[in-house]
Amino acid sequence: MFSPEASQLSKADLTKARVMKVESGSVITLPPEFVEGINKPYSLVILVRRNGNVKIYPVDTNKVLYLKLEIEKLSKSFLEDLTGVFGEAGLEDILFTSGICQTKSQCFYECYFTPGQLLMSIEDFEKKLKGITGVQRVILEFVPT
Repeated sequence: MFSPEASQLSKADLTKARVMKVESGSVITLPPEFVEGINKPYSLVILVRRNGNVKIYPVDTNKVLYLKLEIEKLSKSFLEDLTGVFGEAGLEDILFTSGICQTKSQCFYECYFTPGQLLMSIEDFEKKLKGITGVQRVILEFVPT
């Protein structure tokens, strides 16, 4: 039954939602019940440029890496090779990925992850990524806080 009044969120609901004012700054202020539900000290905030959506991913650390692979020629084995490198590096928890994106003149892969899960150095991980067929350039950098 529709009610024009704002609903009270219950613990039985699968999701919670609030309409909030957007302002410029470096801090996100959330309602107490959201903070309690997240139970993490930091969040990765991503603006998806193609649709203007903002995504928030709670994380345990303020150290998050951004990975962008510029792909010269996309091979049939690219995803299999990338999955193999991720597995070898111990990278299992990808916070967000754009997937493989193609524009008129470019093909690339982007993702964000916490580096604490890596079983090798960031430098060795970068070398392995550069060895994937078709990868022209690897950009690997910490997300600013």
